[in-house]
Amino acid sequence: MGKLVLSDRVITQEDCFVIAEIGSNHGGDPDLCEEMIITAARCGVDAVKLQKRDSRKMFQRCALDAPYENEFSYGKTYGEHRDRLDWFGRKEFERFKATAEKHGVIFFATPFTEHDADFLHALGVELWKIASCDVKNIPLIEKVARYQQPMIISTGGAALADIRRLTTAIDPINQNFALLHCVSTYPNTDANVNLRAIQTLLYEHYISLIGFSSHHPGLLPLIIARTLGAAIFEVHFTLNRGIRGTDHGFSIEPKGLAQAVEDLKRVRVMLGSGRKEPTEEEKKGFIRKMGKAVYAARPIPAGKVLEAEDMEAKSPADGLPPWRMPGLVGRKVRLEKQTGQVFSEST
Repeated sequence: MGKLVLSDRVITQEDCFVIAEIGSNHGGDPDLCEEMIITAARCGVDAVKLQKRDSRKMFQRCALDAPYENEFSYGKTYGEHRDRLDWFGRKEFERFKATAEKHGVIFFATPFTEHDADFLHALGVELWKIASCDVKNIPLIEKVARYQQPMIISTGGAALADIRRLTTAIDPINQNFALLHCVSTYPNTDANVNLRAIQTLLYEHYISLIGFSSHHPGLLPLIIARTLGAAIFEVHFTLNRGIRGTDHGFSIEPKGLAQAVEDLKRVRVMLGSGRKEPTEEEKKGFIRKMGKAVYAARPIPAGKVLEAEDMEAKSPADGLPPWRMPGLVGRKVRLEKQTGQVFSEST
């Protein structure tokens, strides 16, 4: 069974580790970002995650200069848009990390370039995330793996061959990683979220911890993912779905996030052991009260050979179960029985 070893705990497939993905939903406002971290912590998440992106090192000039005027845009070009969202530097990230730690949650981020990885390593993060867009970026993955810290890797847009390639690359360097099923559409729909892929990953990569990164506007996929075996959950988080930005519409608001955390942690309890056997509560309660046992239907003298008419099934279930009745026919009664007296092994 897979596991992810953090500095203060070990996450196994039986556990439930919830990440609030703030991403760019802060809109470039550090005060809003800090408020989101605090609110997510109060909702009960285990970690909060941002994105670290130096757009000048990530995108070609043509991409940065491309017009980007739409209802979600923070600038006339895509470069201006990204500059507004991605400007946070060392001072801001130290502030966010301190706020998260003060409120008892792990702070980490996704690096989109090797330069961003250097930034986060210098910051002292203890957990790493590789985005789906970098599943094939083996140089970046290997760089992060060499930090010898736990890694979470999303697999949106990846085929099994891509996932095998990346695990083959990092296995010799760092085996402390988890894989998240993800479908890189924004938002996910019921028809494309493909949750059975979680079971495929569990089968193909049984030594790795498996989780689910959701872009779905609802909570149901998280619960289904948990029942299918996911242990890590990345949930896009916003304070208000009406805020301008591409991700807010499918992000979860505080009330929904708190509900998701509570429900996800209840799933393990509800799934139980998997053994099909009566509980002690059942034995002492409904099953005894309403279940049936074999009772004497009429007075039966000692030594009598039992007939079917001598017995009847009645509640409570304090003696032999009714399925034993055919086997009792033709046997001698050892002790006299009065009408309504229960049959037991000794009688």
